[in-house]
Amino acid sequence: MLIDCDPGLDDAIALLAAAQLTDLVGITTVNGNVGIDHTTHNALAVTQIADLDVPVHRGAARPLIAPTIDAAYVHGPTGLGSVELPELSRSIASDDAVGFICDTARAVDDLHLVAVGPLTNIALALRADPDLPSRLGGFTIMGGGAHAGNVTAVAEFNVWADPEAAAIVFREFPMTTMVGLDVTHRVLMRPADRDRLRAAGGPAAGLAADLLDFAVARAGEIAGRDGAPIHDASAVMAVVRPDLFRGEEHPVDVELAGTLTRGMTVVDQRPRGRAGEDAGRANARVLFDADEAAVVNSIVDAVIALDSA
Repeated sequence: MLIDCDPGLDDAIALLAAAQLTDLVGITTVNGNVGIDHTTHNALAVTQIADLDVPVHRGAARPLIAPTIDAAYVHGPTGLGSVELPELSRSIASDDAVGFICDTARAVDDLHLVAVGPLTNIALALRADPDLPSRLGGFTIMGGGAHAGNVTAVAEFNVWADPEAAAIVFREFPMTTMVGLDVTHRVLMRPADRDRLRAAGGPAAGLAADLLDFAVARAGEIAGRDGAPIHDASAVMAVVRPDLFRGEEHPVDVELAGTLTRGMTVVDQRPRGRAGEDAGRANARVLFDADEAAVVNSIVDAVIALDSA
């Protein structure tokens, strides 16, 4: 697995789970939840705290066209809430995330690319290597949604942050697994999960517990929830345990021009083949539901196990 991310509270937990559950060959960073300096620093800090031998490659500092925005109001000014990070003893492997993505797809058989931030790096990688989709064993994103947004009424943050990039990605990949808000808002981590992580006592579990402290509190303030959707870790779990998720294949496109709908993932759920309808080909497996308890327990188990690996 290669993870393209913008850490981010949930990105950090996704990295920890992936490090235990997959052969994580690399991490690439992108501007998103916070600026590229913070997202790259945070990715390095997660690998350092959890003692992961995984290279980090710095990526795009801004969207393709759209103005640069962030979600610091959710993730805190540094992106990792109020967690105190150690002084870094690690540095990036390169500042060419796009080159690393393309080279790794050529070198690693059956590579699964998981993008859990804005899709800027992926769109640029497609420009550099239009054959990228055929070189991968799978492609999964955390982004979008069929029914509602979280930054506007209809747009999810990762797509809204760089909709031009997202439009390119949905157009060029023949099949994308879309782990959007329809399913991630059904997978919440709660104070009991935080307490279980903290009781485990290891550095990875302790970091995840601290991140959840902030995430659960912020989810309560913003949305009145008793738990936090850990969006990006759900995307990792959708790759590792697809049996825990339910989805359907649909055509998906990204709205770029709408005054009220820019950044919306338009999921065409009409029945295929109806006379007189140009429904288009399915280009995404859109996930709608999950076994919440099994997904959350698997994430917690993986982070705890990482400390004893």
